[in-house]
Order: sequence, then structure tokens, then C-alpha cells
Amino acid sequence: MTSDAFTFVDLFAGVGGFHAALSELGGRCVYVAEKDRHAASVYRKAWLSGEDVPFAEDINDDVQIDASHTIDELLERARSGQIDLGKIPDEFDVLTAGFPCQAFSKSGKQMGVLDRIRGTLFYNILVVVAIRRPKIVFLENVKNLIGPEHRETTFRTIITALRALGYVVSDEPTVFSPHFLSPEHGGGPQSRERVFILGLRGDLAHGEEAPFVGPTRTPGWQAEKWSLTETSLADGVPAAITEGWLRAARDTVLAPRAKEVTALRGDTKPYKVTDAAWFKVYETLVKKVSASTNHRPNARGSRFPGHPIWFDVTDPVWAQRERDDARAHDGLGRKARPWKDEFLDKSERFVAEFADVLERPARRPLLAEIRALGNNAWRKFEWQAQDATSLRDCLIQVRPSGVRVKKATYTPALVAINQAPILGKDLRRLTPYEAGRVQGFPDQVYAAMRDLQPDAQSYKQFGNAVHVGTVQFALVRFMKHHFDSVEPNYFGDLDVLLENCRKHSAWNFDPITTASSARRGASGVGSSGPRERTLF
Repeated sequence: MTSDAFTFVDLFAGVGGFHAALSELGGRCVYVAEKDRHAASVYRKAWLSGEDVPFAEDINDDVQIDASHTIDELLERARSGQIDLGKIPDEFDVLTAGFPCQAFSKSGKQMGVLDRIRGTLFYNILVVVAIRRPKIVFLENVKNLIGPEHRETTFRTIITALRALGYVVSDEPTVFSPHFLSPEHGGGPQSRERVFILGLRGDLAHGEEAPFVGPTRTPGWQAEKWSLTETSLADGVPAAITEGWLRAARDTVLAPRAKEVTALRGDTKPYKVTDAAWFKVYETLVKKVSASTNHRPNARGSRFPGHPIWFDVTDPVWAQRERDDARAHDGLGRKARPWKDEFLDKSERFVAEFADVLERPARRPLLAEIRALGNNAWRKFEWQAQDATSLRDCLIQVRPSGVRVKKATYTPALVAINQAPILGKDLRRLTPYEAGRVQGFPDQVYAAMRDLQPDAQSYKQFGNAVHVGTVQFALVRFMKHHFDSVEPNYFGDLDVLLENCRKHSAWNFDPITTASSARRGASGVGSSGPRERTLF
């Protein structure tokens, strides 16, 4: 008999990105593992209030190192009752895990798979999969998993192990990013490439069918259509909530929702950039260079070069030290730094070419103002905003490598260690609530964070999370790939997932919707109310 929910376990769960995605598709969580105590507190408050769900703050409490060396040994020991998985339920439908990229042993073929992965978090995952045999395995990892150092070791070992357990899984990586998905398909204004590994238990597959390899993006959608401050997400509101948007929404059908998100976003004054001498200087520089006739526009219409400009190059002592550093890395067994010489050369050429801009006015030359900026990073500038002509129309990152400016289409990947990007329009950082919106999280998660912890923890947790809409898109397309023509009551409780996936906008691509989605979501603020989040 089919129940009204499928079940899933959430390993290395963070604050519940997988939970948000799967619960909306009809899932019920039956076990959680999360070691970070702050993230665990948020997860409990946001998702498990009043529910009695087993929660491990250390997965090793329930999955202990076993003596097995091979998959066959592990399975034999499991069948004979020699392996105990503690609080992990005997049966569940889906296993999810977002785990860090850890190097596996490179000792070679003489070692069994379990020996190569012992001591890593994937070991815990594999033991649970081997013994509990969930119908679907959904793993998420950073793109570095398929980089040159890991693809033929770590990634290949994961695929080999899952296949040895009888799962249908592709040996070609599938890489997803929210900015390659349209708003209708659960995308978001963030470049966040992640490797998703989706495996189906072999007895549920149809004979020799091929593993899932995509699609990994919305057909016809262009990432540059995103606007962080204008494109409507599923609730009719953009990811970043500016004062201009709120004024426009005040007398529309979105007014009630605007009031809600204003309360969650909170007062933006604490996020204002107060020490912004660099902003005024570079705003002046960009406008003057853009208006200059000395430099022809490039193919994208920009008069401002797109390479980093290091203004300290005008200090001969600094410049020589950097040149020496670039050469010191040659022939010493370390990677050479020809890029540094190249940036220095280009910086010198820029200063020379735009001397008329940089050396005026004579009383306080622009170059002198830049050189007087107190932070070394502020004296490095990189323009990636193409034909934009003002920092106020852009998104800004202030990093040790300099001030980087790009169009406010989508953010770089939010990561735990970075400061939040700066909205030029309001000259403030994204708030933690807005960071959660960029990651596709429902309001209840930030509401839990706000009650429990300081902003730094919230930024960190959202930076570590999976993007909710991207997880849903991948799972829907995975289900369509394997079960497009399957009739109901094919595999018990998982029929609930299949039914809800078929209601999702990503099940059948609509070329009219995906190819012509407007930059502002529908046709501007107030033209329509919020869409259902992803199911309709």
C-alpha cells in the first residue's frame, strides 16, 4: 500500500537544502546527520520542530569503521547481522548527502575499494547504501571532485563503488548550476557549479537503460537574463530586495509579500558599506574612462579593460618587488607566475594610456586618490561589467585580490569564507536573508537562524548549502529519465515522488516559457502575483 510520503535520510545535512527540496516533492525525513552544532540547531528548529526524528551529530556514532576490505565482504557481514547502523532506519527510499571533496588513497589496484575510502565521509555513505539499499542515492560535491587531481581517483572510486553495489549511475559527471536554470525551473541568480551523482538501484531500472546524464540546464535560457535585483523568484520577489523594488511593489498584488520579506530582510543599515572611499574613486574612474575617446570599445561595448589593474605599479619599489616575486617562482619546482608579469605589464600600459584621466585634476589627481586608499586590496581594480558605466548598476566584491565589479545579473558562488557581495545600487552587502534567497531556501530557515545565531554563522551556513531549486530540477529530470512512461504503483512509496515530479515545471520543457523568460520575471513588478514555488 502506498503512503502519502516517500522517506529520505539526510547525511551531512547542513541547514537542510536537500530537506527543503525533497519535502516539497512529498518527502518525509526519517534520519539526519550533521556535525556542526550551529547548523544542527538551525536544522532542528527549521525542519524538525515537534517531530521525533533520529538526529546524529556524528555519523560515526551510527556508522562505525568495519573490518571488511571489499564490497562483497561488507555485504556478507551485513547479511549475517555483524554490522549495526544504530539509529538509521531499516528502510527508506532516498539517501541524500552533500559531503566535502576528500582525497582517497592512491595506493592502487592492490587495495579494495573500502580500504581506499576508509576514514573519509564517503565511507560512511557507502556503508549505509550497502546495508540499507535505498532506491535512490543523491550525492552532491564541489566541481573540484572532477578536477585533474580527483577525477580519476576520488570521482572514479565513488562511481565504481556505487556500481559494485548494483546502482545504475553514470561514469560521466553531471554538473549543475542555478544560473543555468530559468526561474520557472527553480533556478537562481548565482553561478554555483556543483557535481551531482544520482544513482538508481538496479532492480528498479528497465533492463539495459543508460544512466542519467542530464539535461543540466534549461533549454533556451541564458544566464545573462538574470537580474539579482529584478528577476522574480517563485514568490514574485527578486533575490535581493532593494528599496526601489519595495516602492514599486507597494501598491501591487505583491504588497503583502513585500511586507513579509521586508521584515525578514530587516534593517539594511548594518550592511551598508561605511568605509567606501574606493567606491567614489572608482566610480569617477569608470565614468571618465568610459567617456574617453582614447580607448575603442571592445566586442562587448566596454571601453574599460577587463583585466586586473594594480595601481601600485606606479611605485617603482613595489613594482620591482612583484617582478622579482614572479621570477622567483621559475625553476624552483613551483608553478611559474607569468600571469603576474602579464598583469604588471597591462597595468603599466593602462596607467600610461589614461594618464590624462589619472593625472587630473592637478590639485588632487585621481591616481593620487587611488594610491592613498588605505587598504592594499582597494588599490587593485578589476572591471568585469562589460558595457555598464556605473558601479551603482553592478555587483561588487572586495577581496584580498582587489575590488572586482560585474553586472548585477547573478552572484559568484556564495561560499562560507567570503564576505557577501555588495549591491552597488544600495551600496550595501547582501543580508543573510538575501543570501538564503539566492540559495533558494524558504523563509523558515532564515527565521530559525535569526533566532539562534549571529550573521556570520548564517552566511557560513548558506555558503555551505546546496541550492534548493537545482536539487529539485536534477531529481525531477532524473525521475523523468528513468520513469517517464511508468504507471502508478510501480514502486510503492516512491510513487509519491514520481507523481509530484510529474507536476514540476521541469518535467516537460516548454520552449515558449524557457526561451523567452523576461529579465524581470513576468513583465515587471506587480503584473502578476507569486507563482507556486516550483510545482504547478
